[in-house]
Amino acid sequence: MSDHDLTRRGVELRHEDRHEEAVRTLREAVAAGEPDAPRELAYALLGTERPREAVKMLKRAIKSGRVDLYGLLGSIAAELGEVKVAEKAYRNAIEKGDVEALNDYAVFLQDEERFDEAREVLQRSAELGDTLAPGNLVVLYSEDLDDPATAAKVGERYLGPRSPGVYAALAAVYARLGRLGEAEGLFRQAIELDAPRIHQRYARFLWRYREDLKAAEEEFWEGFNHDEEGWSSGLGEFLLGQGRVDEARAVLERGLAWGDLAARDLLEDLNQR
Repeated sequence: MSDHDLTRRGVELRHEDRHEEAVRTLREAVAAGEPDAPRELAYALLGTERPREAVKMLKRAIKSGRVDLYGLLGSIAAELGEVKVAEKAYRNAIEKGDVEALNDYAVFLQDEERFDEAREVLQRSAELGDTLAPGNLVVLYSEDLDDPATAAKVGERYLGPRSPGVYAALAAVYARLGRLGEAEGLFRQAIELDAPRIHQRYARFLWRYREDLKAAEEEFWEGFNHDEEGWSSGLGEFLLGQGRVDEARAVLERGLAWGDLAARDLLEDLNQR
């Protein structure tokens, strides 16, 4: 038996939507000391009715020496609204040398509307070579600071295949500035580069700027096909916008089972109607 057999089986069960069985198997994997088990167990717990157990489990794992999990603890705690836990975890991750945690911490600061701090962290992260930070810096200027002109300059400076996310972020800025043809071209390049969540981003462009609902829906489903983060909440929001409530509910429930907490929020709003 290898050091990953139970973890691998737990992931397979999760892919089959057998989440409780996945949790039990992954707990066994953690007990057996399989290295990837705590991370996969955290993801599995997010798909259950007790997502906060993921935070408790990660804290225990970190206490036993798994300091590499600080960044994941920060991300999950942030999603669950445990702000103090998240910030402490991110800071610990950065202190331990987790460069990727810088970008995640910056996104957390954006969500907390601490934009000046977020800008400093993103600039530092970009200088250290993080591939996601430049795109997030463009989004910060465009959406949070309402400065599309500066956002365009930043995006144009960082534009290149090393940072695929910049293409989608800059495309959104161009769309906002009315440069729809240039935006469309950048979105297509971003798809070729497999930029993060690109099918959802392109779908929103087609929906809001081109008003092409058929093409937008196809792109949202491409997000599902590529297992993009947040595919269910994106598609669910689109379906709700078209009044297709039953379809939206089914999509959101599927996403919730996979740990999409934004889907949980949309479902709660839907159930209160």
